[in-house]
Amino acid sequence: MGGAKSMKRILAALLVTLGLLAANPATAADSYDIKIVNASDINMVAKDSRLPIIIRNDYDSQARVLIHVSANNSKVTLPEATAAVVPGFSTYTAKVPVKAVSSGDVELEVWLTSTTGVRLTKNVKLNMHINSDLEVVLIGGFVVLVVLLGVAGVVRTLRKKKAAA
Repeated sequence: MGGAKSMKRILAALLVTLGLLAANPATAADSYDIKIVNASDINMVAKDSRLPIIIRNDYDSQARVLIHVSANNSKVTLPEATAAVVPGFSTYTAKVPVKAVSSGDVELEVWLTSTTGVRLTKNVKLNMHINSDLEVVLIGGFVVLVVLLGVAGVVRTLRKKKAAA
């Protein structure tokens, strides 16, 4: 008798689940969708760069999307929207052009819309650390190192010629 009661409970639960799916068919399809994958903090060490936005498409066909990025301050300039085509059942890294205005921390909000303007995702927050002066310092240091090595080579060659003479 105990087995019959548990079978009735399982059957009732199954019927309730099927009833909910029939009443709301979108529930079954909610597991397939387009998402922005949260990434770690982004470090930007140049004046101009490309911001990597990772998009996951769980549909079986490609998706054409517009990537919108807004910053919480004016330390960066961004385009209003950037178009991307994400292949089906894959993860795609879109590159959004970014220009650094000054150094510091910026919180970015990223969301996707369809090409017709329909919002596809919620806002995702990304943190970006900008050190745009680092690029100049690194290149300047490299140039100084090359010049010093060149001068050392010339001095060494002149000493060898003087010693040989």
